[in-house]
Amino acid sequence: MELLTVDNHLDGVYLYLRLLKEDPGRAELTRKLLEWNGGGANSSVVGIANIDSYGNVHPDQFWKSHTLGNVRERPFSDIWTNGSDPLLTGLRNRLPLLKGRCGTCRWKTLCGGSFRVRALQATGDPWAPDPACYLTDEETS
Repeated sequence: MELLTVDNHLDGVYLYLRLLKEDPGRAELTRKLLEWNGGGANSSVVGIANIDSYGNVHPDQFWKSHTLGNVRERPFSDIWTNGSDPLLTGLRNRLPLLKGRCGTCRWKTLCGGSFRVRALQATGDPWAPDPACYLTDEETS
């Protein structure tokens, strides 16, 4: 059997859809494993953080454009639990904020809207659809 790897949450949806055609029993187990622990919504600011070499805390390693605080000025726990940053709060409960095809996608609980920083960089809106989503409209509805 061919080994399939999953690089991000969107790839998890691809993997599931492919297995659904080839091995439905294995597909169901794969879906459950991909959804385990929150699926793709358990990524930036939930399961991942980034502290750069200057002590700046970012939602993940790709969000260099947004700093949540600095660990040299206050403890990480204070920065991480502060509810006053709208991006931090939004990323923790991102599914209702997703717009366009990401907002209506049947896989959003599995992929979490994929790469929110890519949506921000491409459109100026972190809740806009991920421009790199390769799923067809038929696959997302």
